[in-house]
Amino acid sequence: MSNQDLQEELLTRLLHAHPQGLGKEILDNYRGEKVVAGMLKTLQDDGLIHHGAVSIDDHQISLSYPIKLSSAGVDAAKKVES
Repeated sequence: MSNQDLQEELLTRLLHAHPQGLGKEILDNYRGEKVVAGMLKTLQDDGLIHHGAVSIDDHQISLSYPIKLSSAGVDAAKKVES
């Protein structure tokens, strides 16, 4: 699975959870929690999930749940599905 595939999977999962978002179950993926958390950081940096959901302190990623799509993230997820 490429990073693009993982990004599309996360966007799709979040779209179907919208508007309530997802909790720790967002990390469920065979690639591992750290890889998923890193992709969530990328999504946040790209403005596709709400700011403040992912932070990095001392090289440790921490997540604030629920994780929710931004309006740009909803648009991006809808494009993935079409």
